[in-house]
Amino acid sequence: MMGHVTRQAARIGQALWLLALVAAWAPGARGAEEGVHVSVITDEDDDEAILMESEWISLHLLPWRQALINRFVFTPTGNDIVEPTNAKFRMMGGGGLLMDCFWEQDWRFQELAYKSYKYQITKNGPEEAQVVFETDTVGWLGADNSGVISKLLSNMTMRRTVTLKRGQPFFRFDFEFSTNDGQAKRPSFWIHNVSYISRDVNDTMIRPTSRGLNAIGPDAADYPAWPQGENYIHDYTHGWSAHINRERREGLVYLMDYDYVDTLYNCGNTTIEWWYDSILALKGKPWRGRIYILPTIGLGHVDHANEHFVCEMLPRHEDGRVTLEYRVTASYEAAARVTFKTDVEYDLHQTPRHLELEPVVIDGLAVQPASGRAEAALACDDPLVFNVTALVELPDGTARKYEYGKYFVGNAKLKVNEAGLFGEGKPLKTFPVKIHRPDLPELPAGLAVNRKAFNAFGVFGVGSYRLGLAEAVQAIPNAKLEIGYCVGNDPAQNGLGDFPYDYERLFNQRVLLISNAQDREIRRIGASILLPWLKAGGGLVVTGGLFSFAFEFPEHEINAYYPLAPAANNVTRGPLQLQPPERKDHPIFRDLDLSQLPWLHFYHDAALKPGSPATVLMKAGDKPFIIEQRTGDQITMVVTVNPFGCEADFPGKPHVREWKEWPRLYQNIVRYAGQDLK
Repeated sequence: MMGHVTRQAARIGQALWLLALVAAWAPGARGAEEGVHVSVITDEDDDEAILMESEWISLHLLPWRQALINRFVFTPTGNDIVEPTNAKFRMMGGGGLLMDCFWEQDWRFQELAYKSYKYQITKNGPEEAQVVFETDTVGWLGADNSGVISKLLSNMTMRRTVTLKRGQPFFRFDFEFSTNDGQAKRPSFWIHNVSYISRDVNDTMIRPTSRGLNAIGPDAADYPAWPQGENYIHDYTHGWSAHINRERREGLVYLMDYDYVDTLYNCGNTTIEWWYDSILALKGKPWRGRIYILPTIGLGHVDHANEHFVCEMLPRHEDGRVTLEYRVTASYEAAARVTFKTDVEYDLHQTPRHLELEPVVIDGLAVQPASGRAEAALACDDPLVFNVTALVELPDGTARKYEYGKYFVGNAKLKVNEAGLFGEGKPLKTFPVKIHRPDLPELPAGLAVNRKAFNAFGVFGVGSYRLGLAEAVQAIPNAKLEIGYCVGNDPAQNGLGDFPYDYERLFNQRVLLISNAQDREIRRIGASILLPWLKAGGGLVVTGGLFSFAFEFPEHEINAYYPLAPAANNVTRGPLQLQPPERKDHPIFRDLDLSQLPWLHFYHDAALKPGSPATVLMKAGDKPFIIEQRTGDQITMVVTVNPFGCEADFPGKPHVREWKEWPRLYQNIVRYAGQDLK
C-alpha cells in the first residue's frame, strides 16, 4: 500500500525535545504583530551593526567588516552559532557568515577582509527587510597590496543584498558584480562561512559527491564516500552543502547555483565554503547570483537538498526486509506534495539487480520534519543503493522532478563505497556529475575575425618568458600583443591577469597563444566563449611546459581543436634532437637555416589523439614537435617546446630556445596560424 503522511501526522513521534521546543516557542506570536524589521544599532562592543530580525531569524551584520554576519540566531533554538567564532578578528578565530573572498587571494590577506562597505536600507518591513551593501575592488593577486593586479578583478563593483521576509524561516543573499572600465570581469568569488552549532564543535559538514555523501566531522565514518574528510570536493553532484549537529538535531543548509560553482570546500568541520568559476560581468551586463541559507531542526543528517525540500533518509536492512524512512523539511520554494519513488539497487558486486519500493507521499512541508516510510522483502547482502526520483507538486499544479542517490553500507564488511579492499580507491557505485551549463553572453551579429591588423593575445604560464615568445611576436611587423599572465594550472591564491571574455575584444584578435597554460585558467566558460571565434577562423598556437597537454574539460567542444591526447606528467628527461621537417616546403620553414638543428633537454611524451586529422610537420627524436591541424578555415599549431634544461647539463646539445632560428620559426608559426603567411 502506498505510504501517505500528512504534516500533522508526521509530527507524531518526533523527538520529545523537538516537540517541547516547538510548543515552548509560538511562531509568529511576536512576528505576526511586528513583522520583519532592520535597524542600525551599537553592539556590546560599541561597534556599529545592522540588526535584521523576523519571527524566525535574528542576525547582525558588520558594515565595517565586509558586512559579514557576526551574530546569527534561529529563533526556535535560541542558539547563536556565530558568536563563539570571534568573527570580528580574522586572525583570532576568523568566524562569521557570508565572508566575501576571492580565490585568487590568500584568505588571511584578502583585500575585502576589513573593508568598510557602503550600505543602504532599502526595505524595512513589515513584510520584508532588506539591506544593500556595495564596494569597489582593486583586484590584487595573491594578497592585498601584493603589487600584482589582475584586470579580471580590478575596477569592479560588488553589490550584495541580504533579505528577510515575514513567515520565511530562511534568508536570501544576492550578489552582483559589474565592470567599471568596460572590460570583462571574471572573479573567482569565494563564499566563506564559519559557525559552531555546538560550543564543543561537535559538528559535521556534508557534501554530495559522485561517490556518495562525503563528510568532515565526528560522524564522518557514517558516510560512504571514500576517502572521507576531504576538504576539496571537485566531483560534487548537486549545489548544496550542509552543516549538521546530530546530537542537537540542528543545522544549516546552503543552496547555491550548481552551474557556476567550481569547488565545494571545507576547512575542517567548522566551515562551509565554495567558490565560483563562471561569474562573468560584461559592459552593461552585470552578473547576478543568489544563495539561500536554511536553518534546520529535527534532522540528524542531510541526504539531499534543493529549492523545494531538504531530506534525510534512514534505511534499515535486516531479517530479509528493507525499510526506508524519509524525513523531509521545507526549503525556500513552496511544495504542495512530494512523492518519493525509490529504486533499490542490490548485488552490487555482481550484475546489479533492482527492487521498486512503494512510493512515499508527503503532503505539505514545514520547518519540522514530516516523515513517511516504505518497506519490502529483500534477502541479499549489503551494500545497497537507493536511487530516488522525487516528484514535487507545486501549489500552481505544475511539477518538478529531482533525482539523486544514497549509498548504504549496512552490514557490508567494507564500510565505504569502494570496489574492494584492493580496489585502489575505485568506487563500487558512482552517481552522475552533470556538466556545468552556465549562461553565455549573446554573440553579436556580424562579428568576424579582424584580419586588417595583426593582434594577438597570449595566455602565458610560467616559463613563457624564458622561451622568448613575447619578443618573437612583437617583432612581427605591425603586430600588437596583449598578455594574460598566470601560473598555468589555476592554483589557489593566484589567477589569470587578463583575457578577452567579451566577444568584441576577442574577435579583434587574430591569434590566441597559449603557453604552458591549461584551459582551467580561462575556465569552462572561457572555453565556450572561444568557440564562435575558433569557428570563424581564429588562429590558435599552443606551446609546451610543465602543465601543457595534460588537461581537457569533460565533454567540451573545444577539445576538438587540440590535436594531442592529454596525459598527466608527460614531461620526460631527454635529450631529443629536432629532426628535419617532414614537409620542407611548408611556409613556416621558409628561409630558415635548418642545417644545425637544436635539442630539447626535456620533451613531451605526447601523441596525437586517435583519428586526429592533424599532421606532424617536425619531430624531436620520434616525438611530435610541430603539429598542424585544420578545422574548416581554422588553423591550430602545436609546438611541444618547453623551457626546461641548460647546456651545462647537456654539453654540446644547445637548447631550442638558444637556437638563432627559434624566434623566426615561432614568428612564422604564429603568422601561419593567423593566416598571414601563405
